[in-house]
Amino acid sequence: MGMYKPDVEDVDDDRRIIRFSLGKPKKITGSRIAAIVGQNEYTSEFKVACDIAKLYTDPPTPFTIAGDVMEPKIREYIRQHSSEYIGDALGKGKLDVIDPVPKEECYYEHFPDAAPFGGMVDGWVDLDGKHAAVLEIKTASDRSKWFGPDGEEIVPSNYILQTSLYCDLSRLNRIVFVVGFPEPQDYDAPEEWEPTEDNTIVRIVDPVPMEGYKKQALEWYDRYIRKGVTPPWTPDDTYIVDEILKSL
Repeated sequence: MGMYKPDVEDVDDDRRIIRFSLGKPKKITGSRIAAIVGQNEYTSEFKVACDIAKLYTDPPTPFTIAGDVMEPKIREYIRQHSSEYIGDALGKGKLDVIDPVPKEECYYEHFPDAAPFGGMVDGWVDLDGKHAAVLEIKTASDRSKWFGPDGEEIVPSNYILQTSLYCDLSRLNRIVFVVGFPEPQDYDAPEEWEPTEDNTIVRIVDPVPMEGYKKQALEWYDRYIRKGVTPPWTPDDTYIVDEILKSL
């Protein structure tokens, strides 16, 4: 259930909430803010509260493990082919793809002065030596989410919201998504997968304004995390409660 031993004070079955002693909570990252404002279909408010409070963290899956292996391959691929995929979309000038600061060197945080917000980017796209866009790398098995009904290029709205937080924190106004599409068998041997023009796409979009979302997230944070209580769990969250109870 993750690397933390939860500091649980009470599991209230009637109200379906957990009370906890707050130590040093995790930051509100891009994926977490999407869950907080109801735009992460895979994560409830209860689940993200448990994650931030270090009560429960999902263990790695074959998909997340493969994504970690494939990410640097995709970043290097777009670095080598930036002019083909990006062109002049960010303006005229010399393009470069910049690696993020390694997580071990920055204590897993690229925005240390933005608390309670924070997170880590997948890289940057530079134009003439200056950051011009946040680089967001995805691996996906469902191509349909990246194409509209008439074949037009789209980006799932929750992904735009997630990365918009990093644009806000870094004062940038463009996002470059690079998406790799592995085949099912590639997840068994991710180190053998290589990005190509047939399995990799790029989407360049503007971020959404974050002021309202950040305000909503801060209100949620004050209501739950600072007070040491979770939102009510849903029927889909009961496995998390079971895992927390097992650890007590």
